[in-house]
Amino acid sequence: MNDQIRLTVAGMDERPAVLAVTRAAYDEYAGKSDQSFWRMYERSIEQTILSDETVTSIVAKSGTEILGAVLYCPPYEKKMGDRVVKNPYPEMRLLAVPAKNRNRGIAARLIEHCELVAKQSGSKTMTLHTTVLMQTAKQMYEKRGYVKYPEIDFEPVPGFVVWGYRKEL
Repeated sequence: MNDQIRLTVAGMDERPAVLAVTRAAYDEYAGKSDQSFWRMYERSIEQTILSDETVTSIVAKSGTEILGAVLYCPPYEKKMGDRVVKNPYPEMRLLAVPAKNRNRGIAARLIEHCELVAKQSGSKTMTLHTTVLMQTAKQMYEKRGYVKYPEIDFEPVPGFVVWGYRKEL
């Protein structure tokens, strides 16, 4: 872990840079997805990062360069795919570390920070979503103690399930 990497909350003015980092990290999944689904997913990512004021964008920086990012989301109730999903716990979304910045402990620090914020807010549980496309991430979350939480699973398009996970803090 590099001590020169610091975590900060990104301002709205930094969110375009957060979006660029997220796109760089998620680009590897584009070719493994149905293209119409992927375009929908990219629009959702863009809208969430650039416009959703209910989420907190946390970034890992070295100097002014953003090396990785994650969104911290409060509990919610919203339509996901064909049903309404209610998540009574905070959620980590769009954890993104581009390939060139991986294996430096950045993802671990971002996850730990979200878990700390959740604890400080009084929550004893942290949640997240992942998919079959993101096997490395899924394995990383499971090693960190996250377990399936099907109550927040959803299916944005037929046959593509987004799995919910949770961890007791």
